[in-house]
Amino acid sequence: MRTPVLPRAFACGADAARIDWTRDAIRVLRAVCVALAAGAVLLPRAAAAQTVGPALTVAADTSARQLIKLRDGSTVLGRITQSWGDSARVESMAGTLILRRASVASVKLVAASSIHDGSYWPDDPNGTRLFFAPTGRMLKKGEGYIANHWIFLMDGYAGVTDRFMLGGSMSLFPSSDFLKNNVYFISPKIGITQSERFNTAVGAWFGGAPFSDEAGSVNTFGIAYGVATWGGRDGAFSAGAGYGFAEGRLAKNPMVMLGGTRRMSRRLSFVTENWIFPNVQDHPLISAGIRTLGESVTWDLAALTVIGTGGGTVVVPWFGAAWKF
Repeated sequence: MRTPVLPRAFACGADAARIDWTRDAIRVLRAVCVALAAGAVLLPRAAAAQTVGPALTVAADTSARQLIKLRDGSTVLGRITQSWGDSARVESMAGTLILRRASVASVKLVAASSIHDGSYWPDDPNGTRLFFAPTGRMLKKGEGYIANHWIFLMDGYAGVTDRFMLGGSMSLFPSSDFLKNNVYFISPKIGITQSERFNTAVGAWFGGAPFSDEAGSVNTFGIAYGVATWGGRDGAFSAGAGYGFAEGRLAKNPMVMLGGTRRMSRRLSFVTENWIFPNVQDHPLISAGIRTLGESVTWDLAALTVIGTGGGTVVVPWFGAAWKF
């Protein structure tokens, strides 16, 4: 028996139907793949968007408080008492608040000693020094600051570790040869004893003056020092001593520094820094002034003079500014 042969038109129609079905399957498969790829990209982003913001952790120290900065620019001072999912309960002076993690920009733990009459007093961001002289305190690892004094002196320091700082400074006197006609310093500092109310450190300033190229001139000089600071955030006393050196020779007698700070208000602090130099002990350099305190910026305004010169008292203004990062 012969196998019946389908008419050509019918065969062509079957092939066409099979081709259309294959194309449809490919289109569906392609759409599914695109949807899966889009989901793989968008779902993690959506999940991340739901968890944007710092961790809202309950403070282990019940005496401490947390400074919570919101994304709208406002702040809440209180304590996180409960945390779940992306929300937390905060007990503040204004009452109980429920905050969502997405609305929080940062959470900072602050000591009870930083709270005065229900208001947070920020720490001195430039507490590692007085006007110019160092204190016994150290920068934390990753912290740093840039400062300017009298416009013509610039310096900067960074915390390499919690007990080692490294910085430098340079003068900014304009001249026809700027790099040669200025003075440069490198200054390492090592923390010895570091605690809440007592800190000690040692360090040095190593200076160079490229312009002093005449015979007999001094090209390298500096001070090797030690300093101790007693006190807390609202007031401290610092005492230090150092030996000057130049061209490899060390001074026979030390210079002595006495200074301190006293918090006057949330944004103001009193600062004094005083020096007694060898061979001129009867003519100490004294200074006193105020420091305005911001979260990361300080401004110093002071007056300094030398006592006992016999030619009348000359008072010189002191200006300084620093930005901590």
